[in-house]
Amino acid sequence: MELYRATTAAAVAAAVETATAPPPPLAASTAADLSAGAVIQVRRGQPAPTMEIDTTPTQPLPPSSLSLSLPPRPDRRLANQLRPPLCELGPLNRADGSARFAHGRTSVLAAVYGPGAPRFSRKERIEGAAIEVTIHPHKGAGTSSDKEKEGVVKALLEAAILLDRFPRTMIHVICQVCEDDGGLLACLMNASVLAVINAGIDMKYVPLAVSMVFASPPSSAVGAPSSTPLPSTSTTYLLLDPLQEEETQSTAIVTVAISSVDTNVLSYQSMGMMMPVQLFEAIDVAKSATKALLTFMRMTIEEHSRQTLKLR
Repeated sequence: MELYRATTAAAVAAAVETATAPPPPLAASTAADLSAGAVIQVRRGQPAPTMEIDTTPTQPLPPSSLSLSLPPRPDRRLANQLRPPLCELGPLNRADGSARFAHGRTSVLAAVYGPGAPRFSRKERIEGAAIEVTIHPHKGAGTSSDKEKEGVVKALLEAAILLDRFPRTMIHVICQVCEDDGGLLACLMNASVLAVINAGIDMKYVPLAVSMVFASPPSSAVGAPSSTPLPSTSTTYLLLDPLQEEETQSTAIVTVAISSVDTNVLSYQSMGMMMPVQLFEAIDVAKSATKALLTFMRMTIEEHSRQTLKLR
């Protein structure tokens, strides 16, 4: 099974301009570049050069927002860069649909079984399909946190799938966490959505999710008091697609799911403390970052379809 990686940021930026139009055929050079694996950069506050995605806001942002003068992150990324996404469609032969999605070292394998008859009649819904989500952690038994993530992914899929087209059926989504290095909830959402698409289940839109954290600058971390004060825009900065190390040191973790059709917020999950202005800042950044993810997923699905047609 062939893997597809994000191209250089230039190829992604060029494709974002046509994200709302019907996707044109991929050029041979674009398809060949899908193995490059470069980071995707999202810049705000000023017009972006050719290698970046322009997300100029309507008003100036506070100095703490996606500051490019901060020290490099543990993996040498800037604050406004996504890790290289990786996707594999149909890795499992016995599932109705499957996908593996990864951001850096964070990787999730998702499988979809159904729509089919439910094993228990009590789970049957006359008005439409019932969705069940199961998450298996990377190691050990499932915890209450995994149950919470199952509920979040289930609610996202229930809103996106056209359930009334499959009455009295069950759609079971199973997610296996292969590795967790930060941004796990967003990776679970994206892997589940791609597996549903691979299963050929009708959807109203494609949900796209990204994770962010609010963290304190390194200088303020030294000698900080034991109690955690309420963060402000002058003492925290936003990191896109965090590592697990950055999540541990953050003041708040945010995961946002955006609709591919109208860029509306479909799901918002946060843990920690933040100011209201930071909440809207995170949503604004998520809308810009999901444009790059949408382009990457579209290229992946198109190339997978071409490879499938060649085998027939």
